[in-house]
Formats: sequence, C-alpha cells, structure tokens
Amino acid sequence: MLKIGIVAEYNPFHNGHLYQIRKIREIFGKDVFIAVVVSGDFVQRGEISFLDKWEKTQVNLECGVNLVAELPLYYSIQNAEIFSKMATRILDYLGMDIQVFGAEEENIEVLQKVLDLQKRQDYKDKLMGYMKKGNSYSTSQRLALKEYELDGIVKSNNILALEYMREIEKSNLGIKPFIVKREISEYNEEKVEKEREEFASASFLRNELEKILEEFCGDKNLKSKKLILEKLEKIQKFVPEKSFEIILENLEFKIKNGINFQKLKEEIFKIVKYKILTEKKEKIMEIYDINCEIYARIYKGAEISKNYREFLENTKSRNLSNRRVERIILNILLNIKAGMMDFEINYVRILGFDKKGQEYLKKIRENNNFEDIEGKNGFEKKNIFVNWKDIEKFGSFSENNGNMENSENIEKKENIKNFKIQENFLKKIKIEKNGFLLKELFLEKKEKLNPIVYKKNFFYKTK
Repeated sequence: MLKIGIVAEYNPFHNGHLYQIRKIREIFGKDVFIAVVVSGDFVQRGEISFLDKWEKTQVNLECGVNLVAELPLYYSIQNAEIFSKMATRILDYLGMDIQVFGAEEENIEVLQKVLDLQKRQDYKDKLMGYMKKGNSYSTSQRLALKEYELDGIVKSNNILALEYMREIEKSNLGIKPFIVKREISEYNEEKVEKEREEFASASFLRNELEKILEEFCGDKNLKSKKLILEKLEKIQKFVPEKSFEIILENLEFKIKNGINFQKLKEEIFKIVKYKILTEKKEKIMEIYDINCEIYARIYKGAEISKNYREFLENTKSRNLSNRRVERIILNILLNIKAGMMDFEINYVRILGFDKKGQEYLKKIRENNNFEDIEGKNGFEKKNIFVNWKDIEKFGSFSENNGNMENSENIEKKENIKNFKIQENFLKKIKIEKNGFLLKELFLEKKEKLNPIVYKKNFFYKTK
C-alpha cells in the first residue's frame, strides 16, 4: 500500500485542498493511504486559527483523508523552515512513502536547481550583499536569484516546498517529494478575480470571514442570521459542503459569544505587554527567536504602544516583519523557550482516522509490541498516541524512569544528552497544555482529549 503524506493548515479547508486530495488519488490510485499533518489551534502566521484542530479533522476525514496528526504547537507557530522541517519529519516518522505538496512551480527539477544553488558560496555572497544594502531577507533572496534568472521562484508555496525538500535531503529521510501544482490563487491574495469559478485562497476566505465577524459580533440571538448567510454566499462556492457547514457553525458560535480576531489580538497584546514590561530582561531573552536587538525593539514598542496594531507598527524593521513579531508574541505568551527547540519528535498525537487509518495504527501498535533485541529488522519503536492522557502518562513514566541526575553514568555525554531531551519533552507537554488553556480562555472551548473518528458517515468521539 502506497502511503502519501500532506502538510497543511486548512485554515479554512477549501476547494483547492480538495483538488489536491482528489489529484493524489487520480495520480497514485484510489487505494492509496493519505495522512495529513495539520497545524492545530495556532498557525504559522502567528495567529489563533479560525478553525480549531477538531473542525479541521472532521473536514479532512469527510474529504478522503485516512489519518490526521497534529503538528505540535511549539513548532506550528514558528517560521517556514521550522514548520516545514518538523512536519516533514512527522510524516516520515509515520511511515509515509511520498510527501505531496502544492507549489506555484510544477517542475520539481527547477526547485532542486534552486536548492542546489543556495548551497553555493557565490549565491550566499550575493544574498549577503543585498542584505547589507538594507533589503529584507525575502527581497534579497529574490534579487540574488534574479541574477540566475530564478527570481520568479520566490513565492510563498515554493518557499515551503523548498524547505520540505531541504529537510528530506539534509536528514536523509525515507520519504520522497512530489508536487501537485496549485490551481488556486496566490496564498496572500485578498481579491478574487471575477472569472474565478471555484478556487480562492485561504487568505481571501479568512478576510471575508473576519469582515462578517466584525460586523455581526455580539449578536447573541443571531437575529441577523439571514443577512449573515447572504454575506457567506460570497465564499460558499469556494469550499466543500462539509467545510461550509463547519465554517457556518464556527461563525455562529463566535458571533453569539462576541469573539472576533481583532479583539483576540488586543487581549493577547495586553497580556504580552505586561510580561514584556514587568519580567526581567534575562527571562524574556530565554524566549525562542529573541536576541538583544529584538528585545530592545519589542520593549520599546510595548512601552509606547496603546494597542496591537501600534505595537506591530512600532516594532517592525527591515529584518523584523510583522509576521515574525506575531510569532514572537505567541512564543512569549506560551513561554516557548529557545532551549526547547531540540527538533526531536518525542511523540505524535493523532487527531482522527477512518477505518483504514485505524487499521494502519493497529499495525504500528503491533510492531511496537514486537521486540527485536538485536534490531535486525531495523524497526524503530514509535510513540504515537490517540489520547492526550496517554501522552501525559508517557511523560510521567519517562520522568520517573529517565531521571539521570542520580545516575552513576551522568558524566557520559550520551546520558546527558538523553536527560536534556527528556527535560525538553516535559516542557513541550507543558506548552501544549498552555495552548489548551488559552483556547479555553479566548475561544471558550475546552480541549478534547480523545480523537474524532469518522465512521459510517457520522462523527463520534472515542471513549
């Protein structure tokens, strides 16, 4: 059985995503196994996701995915390099044969050419030269590649594709890359052409949904439901039926409870501003992606800014984009420290599966119970869980049985390394639970501890 992996945010799930899944089955056969690694409640843009992880899982399973796993929170809100690196590693960890991704460039040889070029010193020198002239990294990259007639490559999905390929090559993973050319608009497109019939970017859809939230937020009795539905007609043709149902349900919940994204960002800013201005510098400096220069900018920005938008405007610079600032804000809020970024896969959390996915997990579980002392079969035990409580139990067990402080062999480098990994593992669990709390505080939704299983055309929670 050929196993295909996808990395996505599905924020929200649209016809372009459905096209990719259907294209996979068209190319590789109807019987292929499809697994998705999806960002959860917080996304790579440095924002709270419009759809939560469980809503994304429902749509995925409805639209033909067999298994859905979560990209852990501490990786899902980082830059493209980290996001791509860890998502690809998880797909490989799950045993996928091929990773399929959408890109503006359909010729994978062209992307490989760029990848090889970026290793060369002459390219690195050109890139650094443009950056020294005051250009941003993205602009410098485009200008450097232009000298090799490759500047058209610098597009959002091509960049992600390059990172996927870079990680596969660098870590010598068993998974193989494959492109399904994007048939939808640019990722950051805010306007949709009049002639477009079925495809629109997630960015466009979110913008439309946020407009509706801002206009009707606080309508507790949904007196404006008819008008809301009329507004939604603008996006309905761009999303599958199940996705639209979930979007509508989500939208109604947020409207009734007075939740919109600008208000959320302002609430987050208040908390982060307090932390920046009251915590000692060395504490803030422990947070991932913060150096002395960035600390100075965010401290000054927090000091003089009255709201979130002002803060972004006052902190951004040539090398510090708004997106990066937003990611840093979440890192501060969630207390994600630099030392945690060990890029180790300690566990994989499964969010949902169909019957085929259930059988695949059973196979992995059976392999985990098989002990080959000499390791002749090359099998690696997988820490794959379908229940969050099992992750906590695993962490507790590991803590009690893996504490190296009293070991006679503490001097050994390997033992020290293992202890560090274990320490970070426990911190990662804590960060995930911090995310559960924020979800409850800001979105008024308690985290579900068990996955959603799709079966017989309806959804139910496992016991």
